[in-house]
Amino acid sequence: MLIIRPFLTPMPSLSLIIPLFNRPLTLARILRALDTQTLAASRFETIFVDDSGPESYAIQAAVLDAAPPKCRWSLLNTGLPRDVNGVSVARNKAIRAAKGSIIVFMDDDCVPNPHLLEQHLMAHDADPNLAAVGNRSEDEKILSLAPPIPILRDKCAREAAKSAKGELGAGSFVTANASAKTKHLHAAGLFDESFAKPGEYGYEDRDLGARLLKAGAKFRFLQDAAVWIAPKESDPWAGKREAAQAAARARYHDKHDGAVKKAVRKLFGKKK
Repeated sequence: MLIIRPFLTPMPSLSLIIPLFNRPLTLARILRALDTQTLAASRFETIFVDDSGPESYAIQAAVLDAAPPKCRWSLLNTGLPRDVNGVSVARNKAIRAAKGSIIVFMDDDCVPNPHLLEQHLMAHDADPNLAAVGNRSEDEKILSLAPPIPILRDKCAREAAKSAKGELGAGSFVTANASAKTKHLHAAGLFDESFAKPGEYGYEDRDLGARLLKAGAKFRFLQDAAVWIAPKESDPWAGKREAAQAAARARYHDKHDGAVKKAVRKLFGKKK
């Protein structure tokens, strides 16, 4: 008897999550870069989550409709107003929808080197407790380089040095280029969505990094998992980023500082 089994699409090993904020030119470059990844298209999925406000959703959708990547992909949205930095909400929505056992985070002003996803996957296959941050540069030439990829940014050089000593801290969990296992993200409680407030910017990734470290994750810098940080097409925080970061920083310290540290900050009027 001939038995015909239905074709089953294999589950992806890795899910790439990218929040979007009205940067169509860079998004088009990201889509082209996804098609050049050395990791086979069947091994990963990409989940885009639009956080640019309902008035701008059609802009990103049009770019994806015009030239969708060859990998499996989906487009979600946060439903939040444009003035709310909702990347914590966006990433949580994507994590809950993700099919991969490993999550790679990237920003929409970053374009991936062809080896990015393969390098993240190889690192996680080698270490069951890994949480990683990747190489980042404002120099576009990083896109054309093959491993070993040089470190072209001072901040990344400092992260690499700390990683070599096993001293990479929560502040290095920069979700412009970072990864963790899906089960560890869920166990840590995902991103704290209280950081998605008007007038606040940042620290939601550092907050999750602190919880991952507390849960026993091993932080490591991946030199050969690289992205190019492109010039920003749009930036809602231009001119007010410092104040918005100060507000988010205060939320972070209120959550993580012990009673003694809080008292010292209050007594000496230190910035939060």
